[in-house]
Amino acid sequence: MPSKKDRQRVLAEIWATPTPVDIDFFDKGDEIVVTTAKRDNVVGWWLDIFTALYPNQTYREKNELVKIKSAPGVTIKLSRKTGLMKISGKNHWGWMVANFTDVLETANNESEELDDAASLMSDNSVTRYLQLDKNVEMVQDLLDMIPEGGGIMQNDFIMKLWKSLIDDWFGCGAVVYIVTPRIDEERLFQIFLLMIRNKGTAFSVTLVIPEKGPGGEKFKKTLETTSRMMKKTRTPRANKRLVSDVKMQWALENLRVHHENFSTNFVAAYKDDEAEVLTTTAHFHKSHFHSNQKDNVCYNKLPTEDLKRNYLLPLGLSLNY
Repeated sequence: MPSKKDRQRVLAEIWATPTPVDIDFFDKGDEIVVTTAKRDNVVGWWLDIFTALYPNQTYREKNELVKIKSAPGVTIKLSRKTGLMKISGKNHWGWMVANFTDVLETANNESEELDDAASLMSDNSVTRYLQLDKNVEMVQDLLDMIPEGGGIMQNDFIMKLWKSLIDDWFGCGAVVYIVTPRIDEERLFQIFLLMIRNKGTAFSVTLVIPEKGPGGEKFKKTLETTSRMMKKTRTPRANKRLVSDVKMQWALENLRVHHENFSTNFVAAYKDDEAEVLTTTAHFHKSHFHSNQKDNVCYNKLPTEDLKRNYLLPLGLSLNY
């Protein structure tokens, strides 16, 4: 059996598989507990998936507990009462690694296409924490409020636009860059939550930041503080962890960090030949976002090659990022 850290890394890779509803894993050592955001007929939904994968398999049910022997030394238990799935047995880990990505891919293929308003693809508790709904019209409305050629905008507007743009770019699977000489743990936490909310869209994200900020603060220390925040933050309703160890592992491993010395601030994204960039004098830090601060904001669309040549290459970013 691999170490707990190695198991967590593998589970994070499996979790990254696109799914029609939010899925999570909890490694208990002798079993894996699987949860889902689906609220109705959870067991029936899982049984449909396993039936598609294992059409000759038989299932036993007793006292609202369905048991599936998916392989020798592997038992899957589905509780109609709690909706939990538990995978156990002496061969449970090997089976999980070899087969559960196929299970999730089958779930995605078997599910009916959901519209954006009804989709549970993102974690509802994360969405509530971010105070954000995926609404393309709202993003465009915010962009339309920026004067042509740019202008001075209020701190709360910049914060909302920053968050909404990143969410929109992640959602369409773009290549995203977040560039700032200074970031605090709350903004870094929000980036991780936006990543988790949009997993499965094939986006990539690079944070460009100096190793030390203007005030001497080390990014490494900010990252450590953010990791502690992710472990401590709980949902208001169920009082459960907002971000599980598996989701946290995935987010930490999928945020690229590029260290460079500079004093500019912008977020940018490209997909195919089209790019967007939002430049501002605001650091992505509480000193600009939590006070009655005013900063310059300018938004532009441009060819991807221009973004790479004029914004990314001067910061030491290679074109294959």
